[in-house]
Amino acid sequence: MASFSNLTIGIALSSFTIFQLLFHVLSSWVSTRITPGFNNLSQKRKIEWNSRTVSTFHALVVGGFCLYILLYDDAVNADHLWGDPSIVKLNIAITTGYLISDLLLIVCYWKAIGDKFFVIHHLAALYAYYFVLSKGLLAYFGNFRLLAEFSTPFVNQRNLTLRPSFTAAMGLSASSPAAAAQSAAEPSKQHQAASPPSECPMHQEKMRGCPMHMKTSDSQTENTDNVPAHQERAYEYVACPVKSGASQVNDDIDPSNMMPPPNQLPSPDQPFPLSTVREESSIPRAHSDKKWVYPSEQMFWNAMLRKGWRWKDDDITSEDMTNIIKIHNQNNEQAWKEILKWEALHAMECPCGPSLMRFGGKAKEYSPRARIRSWMGYELPFDRHDWIVDRCGKEVRYVIDYYDGGAVDKNYQFTILDVRPAFDSLSAVWDRMKVAWWRWTS
Repeated sequence: MASFSNLTIGIALSSFTIFQLLFHVLSSWVSTRITPGFNNLSQKRKIEWNSRTVSTFHALVVGGFCLYILLYDDAVNADHLWGDPSIVKLNIAITTGYLISDLLLIVCYWKAIGDKFFVIHHLAALYAYYFVLSKGLLAYFGNFRLLAEFSTPFVNQRNLTLRPSFTAAMGLSASSPAAAAQSAAEPSKQHQAASPPSECPMHQEKMRGCPMHMKTSDSQTENTDNVPAHQERAYEYVACPVKSGASQVNDDIDPSNMMPPPNQLPSPDQPFPLSTVREESSIPRAHSDKKWVYPSEQMFWNAMLRKGWRWKDDDITSEDMTNIIKIHNQNNEQAWKEILKWEALHAMECPCGPSLMRFGGKAKEYSPRARIRSWMGYELPFDRHDWIVDRCGKEVRYVIDYYDGGAVDKNYQFTILDVRPAFDSLSAVWDRMKVAWWRWTS
């Protein structure tokens, strides 16, 4: 191949054009579809992001080509000084086009990505590659040097703008797509903020929120098809924090039949009285302006009896039931926080945040992930729940595995939660892949 042949020049010019197109058009177009948070970046951050996208693409193309040459091109490997440089020239022509393109971008966007050391690096590299392209000298070493481009994708992971807060807390729990994108998730956090019961004075002001979480009209009733019946009168048993804080609600008579609700009645031979007070959660109910309300101690006791448990078989006290309720509520709060971290990936499409539609226990239906972990020698979870979340009109299923984490801490938490979207949609698969990649590179 003659020095600076038309083919070499054509490849360098084509390379320059493609990398310019990738920076100015393709990177932004792809990024907005993969990571919605891209649109929220400042112009400076977008320039930096696009620059890293271009350099990563160049590194993968040139690095792969380089590896092929070292493994299969006998001509260049036969003589490290004067081996036939024909195919190496093609690879270096691609790099030359990229270096010139990047130099132009650095100059044009100096305030965003300008760096004198990058300029020196690019000029030195172009000078070195000149000897390969013009004289065919040191083709083997020029190609070998390009192997270093394989490090570029990993270098580009440092200080990435779209994911620092998402990966910062990765690993805090088994699910951990961590403390998700503060700015993107802010609307969700505001929506999830816990509020006192509706009868409290601070609730007298008209509630504000997203339309999908509010009642549509006075004539239309809230969708309660999938809501447990005990949620409908739940707020009658929520102690108002601005009152005396009594541990027992006295007015527990249903005006429709003048009877107390059956799941709040003491069981026969119950050894001690239990509170019927219920705690409001921070978890919003779908198609409602209300939040989910946790069961009282009495309700929990009755539920355990229905499942076959008998108090006479255990040495249990009323204080134990109080602690059980606190542990139960804390587990659910933590599970919702983990779901919100995943949902932060979709803050752009659902700015008001998700709400919980329904849930179900599947203690004996181990998830595929739990079974695979058990084959590797890890313990099976002691419980599993599936939570169905309303993402602004779209139903999304989350799988929650509960593992024993040892002693209960001061916040009544001992469970290790493994929370993740179920593999039942392309969106969930893509979310899981993104988080797995961020974990691996964080």
